[in-house]
Amino acid sequence: MRCAMSSPLSICMVSDDFLPAMTGVGTHVKLVAPELVRRGHRVCVITTRRAGEAEVEHWEGVTIYRVRTLKAYGFYQALPSQATVRRIFQAIKPDIVHHHYVGFMMRQVCLVAESLKLPQVSTFHFSAEVLTQPLPMRPFRGLVRQLMVNLNNRFDLVIAPSSNLAQQIRAGGVRTPVRFITNPVVFGDSADVIPAERTPEFTVLYAGRLGPEKNIPYLLKAFSALINQELKATLWIAGGGPEGPALRSLCKQLRLTSQVRFLGFLDHPTLARYYAACDVFVLPSLMETQGLVVMEAMWFSRAVIVTRAIVSADELVEQGVNGYIVNPDSVADLTQRLTTLANDPALRAAMGTASHTRAGAYLPEHVVDALQASYRALLPPPAHA
Repeated sequence: MRCAMSSPLSICMVSDDFLPAMTGVGTHVKLVAPELVRRGHRVCVITTRRAGEAEVEHWEGVTIYRVRTLKAYGFYQALPSQATVRRIFQAIKPDIVHHHYVGFMMRQVCLVAESLKLPQVSTFHFSAEVLTQPLPMRPFRGLVRQLMVNLNNRFDLVIAPSSNLAQQIRAGGVRTPVRFITNPVVFGDSADVIPAERTPEFTVLYAGRLGPEKNIPYLLKAFSALINQELKATLWIAGGGPEGPALRSLCKQLRLTSQVRFLGFLDHPTLARYYAACDVFVLPSLMETQGLVVMEAMWFSRAVIVTRAIVSADELVEQGVNGYIVNPDSVADLTQRLTTLANDPALRAAMGTASHTRAGAYLPEHVVDALQASYRALLPPPAHA
């Protein structure tokens, strides 16, 4: 194992979602891994394998190992044997293992890493409530929560992307040291992005998975109430997921089919154009640790609205300064905030400026600086000649 403080590291990241990134977790790994490579480290990612994908591939200096996979409840779950993990470790000789996704693969990799006495880090991207959102999984929520605590207590460090979440993790029984390191936002100069085509109408954007935990019906109902005030507006919904058909049906019931556009899954460069074009970004989630899409919208100088159910709500949004924090149980609350922003372009612009200033803390160089320091702190001190 290499231990010199200035020497490059061999870093193994473990995530069921990576490339193509379909979730915020996959996007996080996709942003961090190449930045670590640019700093001279060797990085590999163990992830899921879908039809037609090679077992081993290379992307931006990152080596990708794809393992046996099952799709369940709309998610791809990696199911590697311990022998497969051990073979990968023999090839890459990792100095440190970083888990990003809770599941069967986390357990398998954990067992192999423990047998090799490798330092292990976990980023707490989501809660047991998110993992057990599918109806058949809900009876197991308590069990999953305890399994997550037990696994995290086997690691050397737990990273929380929100300072509020870090406190919750400790209170929930995790005894492993917990460190707050924000998620990164990686875009070029927002002024260089060509905005998507739009009408002059007030335009609202949501981006993310179309899942029940995202609480999108709440947004649709508030948007309907906005339209009923005879305000002209458009709602863009970017993303895919199991709730898509139900959301389209709700749009018909609310007579919103001409005002709501379902954009489908958008790659990063395309999504950037919609951030640049919208007037306000809304994340109505009931379960969220940090909300990478909110941070991205802030980088593009957008006013943002989040619910108070988001753990990091008050870290992302200063009420009335760069946006609003609303009550997820009150459609009227969200409607009122949307109405205020629809009628006040100057306020939207001021909030957007404040958002962009706050987003400076999410630049990848700051995040990877902290991550790199955390890795090195877990390694033995350098041997002196």
